[in-house]
Amino acid sequence: MSHPSFCFNKMQRLLKPAEFKTVFDTAVKKIHSEHCLIFVRVNDKDVPRLGLAITKKKLKHAVVRNRLKRITKEVFRLNQHELANVDLVLIVKKSYTKDCDIFNEIVKIFEVAKLKYPRLKID
Repeated sequence: MSHPSFCFNKMQRLLKPAEFKTVFDTAVKKIHSEHCLIFVRVNDKDVPRLGLAITKKKLKHAVVRNRLKRITKEVFRLNQHELANVDLVLIVKKSYTKDCDIFNEIVKIFEVAKLKYPRLKID
């Protein structure tokens, strides 16, 4: 009985612009929240992968951008073992303030992704 790995390594990240473009152009699902949007595309890899497209135009301050990246990576890391082999790219739809509960928005988006694209159990 193997235990799921909760790491987030380079193999689980979208790194190249061509990979991002492929997800944007051929997304099979878009999952919305008030401030964020995740594009979902089934991949041929053995793991789900995450890409973050968080622009300075939407979130002016680096502190806010980096906080959103940390939150998203952590939620992905904890939920990756329940996701099918999909590529996910998160973008910000509109700016938000510190008063906004962005953590719960990200958690809800990943809950929807897990429901729509569950990992198949092979026993």
